[in-house]
Amino acid sequence: MSCQGRPSRKPRLIVLIRHGESESNRDKSINEYTPNHMIPLTETGWWQARHAGAQLLRLLNIDDPSIATKLSDKYCISCKSLPLVGYARLNKSLDTNVVFYTSPYKRTRQTLKGILDVFDEYNELNSGVHLPDNQCYQPEIPRRAGVWAVEHPKACREARHYICYRVKDDPRIREQDFGNFQESHSMKELMQKRSTYGHFFFRFKEGESAADVYDRVANFQETLFRHFDKTDRKPRDVVVLVTHGIYSRVFLMKWFRWTYEEFESFVNIPNGSMVVMELDESIDRYVLRTTLPKWT
Repeated sequence: MSCQGRPSRKPRLIVLIRHGESESNRDKSINEYTPNHMIPLTETGWWQARHAGAQLLRLLNIDDPSIATKLSDKYCISCKSLPLVGYARLNKSLDTNVVFYTSPYKRTRQTLKGILDVFDEYNELNSGVHLPDNQCYQPEIPRRAGVWAVEHPKACREARHYICYRVKDDPRIREQDFGNFQESHSMKELMQKRSTYGHFFFRFKEGESAADVYDRVANFQETLFRHFDKTDRKPRDVVVLVTHGIYSRVFLMKWFRWTYEEFESFVNIPNGSMVVMELDESIDRYVLRTTLPKWT
C-alpha cells in the first residue's frame, strides 16, 4: 500500500540501461562520416545487450529463477557491472507487465533487441510458447506510434508465468547532441575544454549541453508521472529505459534532485550496465539501489 492508503500504481522498479558498446565507443573516427543516430553496436555490444537482458531478468519476480540463472550463464560476458546495495524485493508479486522506452538511435534499439531476445527465450522455456519471428521485436521495422507489444498468448498455460512487454520509441531519451558529423581532432579538443569548463553547462557547437538534456528529462519524467496516475490502464510492474550514458546521469539528477556539483562527481555508467530504482511503498519513494561510479 502507498502512504495514501491505496494500492500504488507506480512500477515496482525503474531501470536505466546504457546501450552496449558501439562502433563509436571503439573508434571515434566513425563520427566523421556516420550520423550519430545510425552508429550500430559492435559484436561485443551485442553480447553486452544479451547479458543485460539476462541480468534484468534476474531482477524480476518470476516463478522459476533457475531459468534466469541458466540464461545468465549462457550470456555471461566479462564486463564492468555496477553493484546493487539493499535491493530487497519489497514487493514480491510476479512481474508480468514490463514497459520499455528506447532512444530511437540504432545502438539503443539494437541493445533492446538483445534484451528482448532473452525475455522471449525465458517465456518459451517457462511457458512452452514460442514467439514467431514476425512477432518478435524488430528494431528496423517501424511501428505505428512507435509502439511494439507482446501480450499474454492464449496458448500459454495459465499456471505458468509469462512476461508481457511493450516497447515505445521516445526521442526525448536520446543521446546528448554533440553536433552533426564530428571531426576527431576537434572533438578531442572540445572534450578537454569541457573537462575544464564543466560537463553540465558546456554546450557543444550545433549541439547541446547536459543542462539542455535536463529539460528533455524533465519533460519525459512528467509523462511518466501522468502514466503512473492513470487508473484506467493496467499497472506497469517494471519500467525500463534503454538509453545513453549522459542521459542516465541527468535522469538521476532530476529524479533525486541532485545539485549540478553532485552531477559532476559521477561518470557515465559502463556500456551494457544498468541502474536500479526500487519503489519503497512505505515512504512512496524510489530508492537508488545501484552504486554509481565516480571520478577518481
